[in-house]
Amino acid sequence: MMKNKNNKLRVLMPLVVMVLAGTMLSCEKDYIEEPSDTTGVTDELIFSSRENVQTFVNGILANYKGQYRGNPDEGGLYAMYFARAVKGNDIIQDVNWYRFDYGHENREPNFRRTNFTWDFNYENINFANTLIFGVSNSDGLSEEEKREFTAKGKFFRGFHLFELALEFAPNYNNDRSLERIPIYTTPTSLETVGGNPPEPMSEVYGQIIQDLEDAVADLPDSRLGKSFINKAVAQAVLARVYSVTQDDWQRVSDLARSAYGGNANQAVQSINWGSGFSDMQDQEWLWAMFQNGSDETNFFWGHAAPMFDHLTLSYNASYIDPEFAAEFTSTDVRNTFIDIYGVSATTPWREFVSTKYAFTFASDIPIIRKSEMVLFDAEAQYHLGNIPEARNLLFALQSARDPNATITTNSGQALLNEILLERKKEFYGEFGPQWFDAKRYNLPITRNDIHRISIDVPADSNLLFLKIPEDEMDLNDNYAGFNNI
Repeated sequence: MMKNKNNKLRVLMPLVVMVLAGTMLSCEKDYIEEPSDTTGVTDELIFSSRENVQTFVNGILANYKGQYRGNPDEGGLYAMYFARAVKGNDIIQDVNWYRFDYGHENREPNFRRTNFTWDFNYENINFANTLIFGVSNSDGLSEEEKREFTAKGKFFRGFHLFELALEFAPNYNNDRSLERIPIYTTPTSLETVGGNPPEPMSEVYGQIIQDLEDAVADLPDSRLGKSFINKAVAQAVLARVYSVTQDDWQRVSDLARSAYGGNANQAVQSINWGSGFSDMQDQEWLWAMFQNGSDETNFFWGHAAPMFDHLTLSYNASYIDPEFAAEFTSTDVRNTFIDIYGVSATTPWREFVSTKYAFTFASDIPIIRKSEMVLFDAEAQYHLGNIPEARNLLFALQSARDPNATITTNSGQALLNEILLERKKEFYGEFGPQWFDAKRYNLPITRNDIHRISIDVPADSNLLFLKIPEDEMDLNDNYAGFNNI
């Protein structure tokens, strides 16, 4: 990963030059300062006080909603998540941005999806390692502050290593000895030569879990706002990780319950459905990216809203598969599907658009919501054999979205299928739950002929992960002879 080249640097330079400005807060929403290159700022200064270290953390979070490269589908975290969202069978993407993700044509080693995903995540891992290293050597922080900021660094490192493991490797449980991606736990710089070797996936997930368990132990419950991380956010991400490894369903349940607060009926209550799905102050949103339309916005880049909203001037590029729309009752608030073009006879895939998102430059972007944790709890109870509790947790969400919902009588595989379907219905357009679930359960993604591209993805297909980038293969000698399937 880390080696100089002539024009484009594969190296991830530590974030040691940033504007040292305090975090601006409004009474309702939080602002994150973008990092900038301020010549003369040293590591010693950055890590000399709590305020300066927090500014460093703010810069990492600002990277999540940045305009990372020159294309709208190479933005921040939202770009990676929306790319996953269009890989399922619920969304139909027009010939626009993300069309190659929709067509599963995006995995080659020199494609921008592959390069962006690798660079974005390893860059943030390097920022995390710089944070951990800088905090550990600081003379200006108390021991309590060092624990807190080290926990934040470990959260970022574990979070992004998990995203890399999802994107660049097949199902973890198919072959835990498979070697595809490297682990970095120390900072790298422009002077770093070479790269670390790819490690067995068991080692990769061991590092992910250790980092996130440490973060859960040491992160505070409090935070500056929902754009920032705290213990509950770390618990939610770790629940995602254990849902992939499937080693400890009781741990999934415990983490999910802690993250959503323990009261499922209360946790799933939301004001966003039918209101544009853009307000991070909704109690149901756990972690989000804030926008205010002026100094805190990425304009047309904050997907999914600019893609989904056909009632506002934007990309107007995402449509809904009619079979997916038919899964919703007429009284379900998530049934946001309308026919505004009247072209179903000539262009069937353009029949339905969704009004889930009302796009403005001030539309907040969800990362994790409590409802996901409630469904993880239901899934965990299913695997633990607590079928009545699994049904009750599932019904907590279903009844909050549809006043006419009735509690399921399903059991066995049918109950698990219903939980996974509910994930699709609750999170369409957000983080790609069908793609995520297809990977961890070895499920196919099957599209009907209405889709603009009706490609089917078989279970355990190579289409469910990306190839290692060409630059990495060329510059990291540890990949010599690597089978880049």
